Amino acid sequence: MWPAGEERPAPPPGILVEDPGHPADITSHVATGAERVGVVVPEDLRRWLAREFFPLHIKMYSKSRRKAPIYWQVATPSASYSVWLYIHAFTSDTMFRVQNEYVVPKLRHEERRLEALEQEAGERATAAQRKAIAEQESFVSELRGLLDEVKRVAPLWNPDLDDGVIINFAPLWRLVPHHRQWQKELKATWDALCAGRYDWAHLAMRVWPERVVPKCATDRSLAIAHELEDVFWVQGLDGRWVARPVPTRSISEIVAERTSDAVKAALRSLVDAPTATRSRVGRRRTAAGASRGGR
Repeated sequence: MWPAGEERPAPPPGILVEDPGHPADITSHVATGAERVGVVVPEDLRRWLAREFFPLHIKMYSKSRRKAPIYWQVATPSASYSVWLYIHAFTSDTMFRVQNEYVVPKLRHEERRLEALEQEAGERATAAQRKAIAEQESFVSELRGLLDEVKRVAPLWNPDLDDGVIINFAPLWRLVPHHRQWQKELKATWDALCAGRYDWAHLAMRVWPERVVPKCATDRSLAIAHELEDVFWVQGLDGRWVARPVPTRSISEIVAERTSDAVKAALRSLVDAPTATRSRVGRRRTAAGASRGGR
């Protein structure tokens, strides 16, 4: 659809946010692209992207029960603030960037705005001022909850596309309270990971090496998946592969080198966290709300 002869723009950032005024605001990027190809930008584009696009995107990128969205929306329970992640730009630092470069600055900005509203209202706040303060308090509370969840999972998450979309997304299940059905699927996958059903995955080795490494000594397919075939298996003269009587390296040594204290602490935090619930506030983006400047 791009006009012939025109230089294509640089691709959008690997991380986008639903945040008016922010350089990485997803609505601004989409609107700019639409205008360049002659597509009329609807007035409700921001609301549609925040609340309706992600379910549609999952449906479009699903086939034969395999769901593989390439843009991931993580958000507050009411979707009052969203962060969009592009799967092909993932690194082990992505969630730390979300935390430090996006959510923290946004939270600080909205906390300052709340403080300003409270100071302006004083002790004799009008009904309109009290309403504005209550809405801002709710927004700040949701942002704090989002930050807590991002901090919880950031040390644990290290994406590997060979694991598939649903397994990579599974540890982030608490970050999609705005889409209950998708959250349910991610939580089921996470529970299956915890139960050892996907021990071929790189994520399983990262989180539970004490469980996965010993399995590699008895299951050659797992050993191959985790590049431990030569440690635990040998090919006989008849061409058959058999378990080595004595591995070339000890199980305890391999487990120790693949164990991370930071990952284990993140796992405990994730497992022990209180049950995530959907916000009752159900905030709606209004013209006033959408005027918040991005930071």
